[in-house]
Amino acid sequence: MIEREEYFKNIAEYKLLAKHEVGQNFLIDDEVAENIVSFAELKEGERVLEIGSGAGSLSYFIAQSKAEADLIDIDEGLVTKLEHDFETIDHVKPQLGNAMRWDLSSYHKIIGNLPYYITSGILERVLLNASSCEKAIFMVQKEAYLRLTAGKSSKDYGPLPILIQYRAETKRLLSVPRNSFAPAPHIDSVVFSLTFKDNATMDIAQRLYHLLNGVFLHRRKTIQNNLGSYLKDPAKAASLLESCGIAPNRRPEDIDLAEYLKLLARI
Repeated sequence: MIEREEYFKNIAEYKLLAKHEVGQNFLIDDEVAENIVSFAELKEGERVLEIGSGAGSLSYFIAQSKAEADLIDIDEGLVTKLEHDFETIDHVKPQLGNAMRWDLSSYHKIIGNLPYYITSGILERVLLNASSCEKAIFMVQKEAYLRLTAGKSSKDYGPLPILIQYRAETKRLLSVPRNSFAPAPHIDSVVFSLTFKDNATMDIAQRLYHLLNGVFLHRRKTIQNNLGSYLKDPAKAASLLESCGIAPNRRPEDIDLAEYLKLLARI
């Protein structure tokens, strides 16, 4: 494989080919890239997926592990580059693919520098479909991270932050300045981990998310109004809330995960 310094120098030259419409910003700081991959603690025998492999910043260090790695990207030219870069490494497979349609069920680890415009969609897919995943390491723009980890009663608290709470323990790992990328984005990034909980089932995750999307449909309405619309039965909604000890005049953003799980169980 090509020497590290030269490899990342080549990546920097790809900035002229970056496609803004799909959020391409290439990570050119090799130390940051190495740290991100190290957080995943890749082991021999594990299956790892890199979402949005791009010009190969993270791929370079994934390839140095012994994990079976699929590197997917929607840019055919960049996939061809990685096929050339890793042509002698049998356990690394660059592939043309879209994370929103990729089968995520068999991967033990998932890594990705997620484009801003589709961060929430990819995380939703991972949380609801990556049934074998033990840990995911993602880099997102700082604003996105703050929304994803929003707490109860905040304006960004909603279905996705609550689903994240149910499925995984979240840990902020690293701040990455915008000048670590070429071309540089307008905002700094954050690297964080999702360590998936053994006692969180995919069935409950999917049913919980369906419920949350229903009761958060009209944020300004009370939980009783939203739940009544979701169940198409206002009387049943009132009875369920009473049985769970949830006041009917509370707003959806003022109800915590434990209360939503209690409500889901009664439904």
